[in-house]
Amino acid sequence: MRSKLKWFATFPKELEDFRGKHIAMIGRKVVASGDSAKEVFEKARKDYPEKMLVLAFIPRKEALVL
Repeated sequence: MRSKLKWFATFPKELEDFRGKHIAMIGRKVVASGDSAKEVFEKARKDYPEKMLVLAFIPRKEALVL
């Protein structure tokens, strides 16, 4: 789990297209994205009912995260 968090925290190029969106990930793969966390969760749960999902929000480039 630590390696996944470390990877996510480095903001890899693979996530660049998802700025301003909610995403669902399995491992390091984005399996759903959208404007609301609920929508993304439901979409990912439908397609991957047995998998452990990680939900996240990818801030816009100009957002400051402290």
